[in-house]
Amino acid sequence: MVYTAVSAIPELVGHILEYIPNRNFGTHLLEVSPIWRVEAERVLWKRYKKAEEAYDRAVKKKEKANDALGQSLEEEGILHELEWEAYQKACKERTNAAVEHIIVKEAIRRCNLQL
Repeated sequence: MVYTAVSAIPELVGHILEYIPNRNFGTHLLEVSPIWRVEAERVLWKRYKKAEEAYDRAVKKKEKANDALGQSLEEEGILHELEWEAYQKACKERTNAAVEHIIVKEAIRRCNLQL
């Protein structure tokens, strides 16, 4: 029975760490115990992968919007408002995704983990 309770501790720690913002991650979290260190690494790598995938999607979306904008300009010699707005939106999404990606990378570095 005690063994079951102990095996649930890493899962509990992982759930707690899921709610800690990236900006609050640091070596102080890793010093609590080896379980906290392992779970903090797991949480950060999960966030890193998610941020990296979001950034890649945003880059592709921006490239598509840029291509549509360029094609419109080539074919008709004018910029269409809808394509311009889509391009601006895609640029903003890419920037936001890049910022989130950087924040996660900084959290990983603050914890002295390797990228």
